[in-house]
Amino acid sequence: MVTFVIVRHGYSKGNKEKRFSGQMDVPLDEIGLSQAEAVAQYITENFKIDKIYSSDLSRAVDTVKPIAQKLGIPVNKVKELREADVGEWQGLLIETIKEQYAESFEFYRQNPGLARFDGGESYKELMDRSLVAFDKIAKENDGKTILVGTHGGVIRTLRAGWNNIPLENLKEIPHVPNASVTVVQYDKGKVNWLKIGCSDHLTEKTTEEAIK
Repeated sequence: MVTFVIVRHGYSKGNKEKRFSGQMDVPLDEIGLSQAEAVAQYITENFKIDKIYSSDLSRAVDTVKPIAQKLGIPVNKVKELREADVGEWQGLLIETIKEQYAESFEFYRQNPGLARFDGGESYKELMDRSLVAFDKIAKENDGKTILVGTHGGVIRTLRAGWNNIPLENLKEIPHVPNASVTVVQYDKGKVNWLKIGCSDHLTEKTTEEAIK
């Protein structure tokens, strides 16, 4: 069994500007950097972390970097932990997508789990690669507590996959807040949820984007 301590990246410039960042490498903004310090204090005070993995995108790496520095252990970057490939939407403002991709955006808004980003991934593909990535990490780290820095879409689809929730019901699973902590015990595909989207450590620094 492995205990995963999963941290969603902090508030980024893409979040602030209301852009679909996807796999574009956008940095944390000032709030996100502050959140990273807050989550580092919380993690190091409450968990004994054996190893750290992260999406290779800087907003995820820089969220877990203060933890790595406090503990003196490296961050293992894993491309498969990236956010969804949003294709032609990448880097565009949400308002622009609403105008230029009106039909597909409305379908995404109403049925995210069944949608495919124009020229990019479907949530099914995102879920499948996320499940494989976490299972691989688990097999390499039996009996350990593993910190993983990743993205909102990854965490959302993990919750669907691990709980056997059909993707047509993905809309019912909300995004966890930026820099929140989700803790799950994982044993060969079976899960025990200990925390989901905990943001108590952030106090006034809690942020969560909403797509409307």
